[in-house]
Amino acid sequence: MLKGRIILVLLLTLCCLLSPFEAAAKSHHRYKHAQHHHSSFKHKAAWAGAGLAAGRVAGPGGSLAVGAAKHRRELRAGGHARNKALVKIGAPVAAGAALGPAGSAGYAAFAHRRWIKHHLVPHQHHHHIHRA
Repeated sequence: MLKGRIILVLLLTLCCLLSPFEAAAKSHHRYKHAQHHHSSFKHKAAWAGAGLAAGRVAGPGGSLAVGAAKHRRELRAGGHARNKALVKIGAPVAAGAALGPAGSAGYAAFAHRRWIKHHLVPHQHHHHIHRA
């Protein structure tokens, strides 16, 4: 009897939590709001983590699958965009397969060399002489 009540309470709780509240409330919106992309850093980190995990679990094939999912729109576009996407997908996988983790890290450094140059490498501030 007690098990039956516990199961009933759990089922009712799950039904209440999983029911879509938006469907129950009537919406009066006539247009769709623009989607905001505030968390692009989180998305980049998530894709990097997914590629790393898939590479660990399934090897280079897993990394290729995650890369194909990430660049699916460019692959579908064709032409120059498709070629660039194929390089973005295949080059890190090939470097990782040939040289291991050091190859993947080296390719990442090569691919982001301009960001590294502008943000991590110390640089001179040029002071201009203002003449009156």
